[in-house]
Amino acid sequence: MKILIANTLYFPDEPGGAEVSTRLLAEGLVKAGMEVCVVCATGTGVDRVEEMNGVKIHRLRSVNLYWPHQRQKRGRVAKLIWHAIDVHNVIMSRKLKSIIEREKPDVISTSNLSCLSIDIWRLANNAGVPIVHTVRDYYLMCPNALMYTRGKACTRQCGVCSVYAIPKRAASSRVSVAVGVSRFALQKHLDSGYFPQAAHTAVIHNCAEPSEGSAPPQRMRRYEGGPVRLGVLGRVSQEKGLELLLEQLLADDTLQWTLAIGGAGDAAYLRSLKAKYDDPRVEYLGRVKSDEFYGMIDVLVVPSIWNEPFGRVTVEAYSHGVPVVAADTGGIPEVIEPRTNLVFEMTRPATIIGKLHEAVALLDDPGVHERLRAYAARFNRDAMVASYLELYESVLNDPQSSVLYARSRGYPV
Repeated sequence: MKILIANTLYFPDEPGGAEVSTRLLAEGLVKAGMEVCVVCATGTGVDRVEEMNGVKIHRLRSVNLYWPHQRQKRGRVAKLIWHAIDVHNVIMSRKLKSIIEREKPDVISTSNLSCLSIDIWRLANNAGVPIVHTVRDYYLMCPNALMYTRGKACTRQCGVCSVYAIPKRAASSRVSVAVGVSRFALQKHLDSGYFPQAAHTAVIHNCAEPSEGSAPPQRMRRYEGGPVRLGVLGRVSQEKGLELLLEQLLADDTLQWTLAIGGAGDAAYLRSLKAKYDDPRVEYLGRVKSDEFYGMIDVLVVPSIWNEPFGRVTVEAYSHGVPVVAADTGGIPEVIEPRTNLVFEMTRPATIIGKLHEAVALLDDPGVHERLRAYAARFNRDAMVASYLELYESVLNDPQSSVLYARSRGYPV
């Protein structure tokens, strides 16, 4: 089977979990004996083809007003024009058509499509190739892909987003199978009318497995009483809920704690945080290696205000035996280890303190670290790859897909 994977970015451009998961899927499919091509966008150089770990990579130079993955603020008008072009990017569409004709994949597996084009779905249909689309964020529903505004997660699409989404919702009718990295993320799209013609839907959680050659997860720190070492890891931005956590910690006098913050963010926002929450117990580490970070903390806190589609850091922490206290937002509760159940209510932020006390008590259990590692082992790459292969095979065995596929290659049907 030959699979073409389309995602906005690909290694070494990995700003988030979607890109990590895409690489692990591609390399896992190669390991399973599949022929895999990836098409992604780039903001530098020219169109080019590379090969990495058995994966053939088509990097297409983005053609739009600007490359959005640069830390540079843009005006409202420029953003509107960028998104208008991005919906049906004619030049990128031509490039994608050429790749589909050249590679002749059996299945096209899409996920994040900004900077490429949702027109890849039309091109796939015209070529008779079935589409499996994975929902990894809210790009199809919201221009910023977060569904987050004015300090709150959006419960539904606003007027601007509804207009923005019309062509994307219509185009989604071409998708054969819709996959969500969580039930929450998938259902959010289904409830809004996306993927109306999909023959199947499925939830396939991301894996949180290190790539081959990296060191296995290790647990280096043991809590022995005193202040608990809390940690927050990831992009430092408002929707991640760091301010909510700091406000609750600084207002409470029942818990002894220190807080390590790992991750980069907007310089101005970081300055404002440090000025507003000036406390010697809070340490900003900047960019860190995740393995080292998990080894220096007792409890990871995931206080996300926005509806995280998955929350990779949760499973990563478990793989190191680290308990996680997390918000009840998005898909995060779906991956919380059920016996710990350390989930606080975002509508009642003060409940985070009680859950932190529960986490500290949990650290007295000598078997908790191994139990969390065992739970994390469920989110492994082989299981994720096997689930995708099952979907790819099912869509190829679907009579409708088989007819389209045969016609596209000139076979009699």
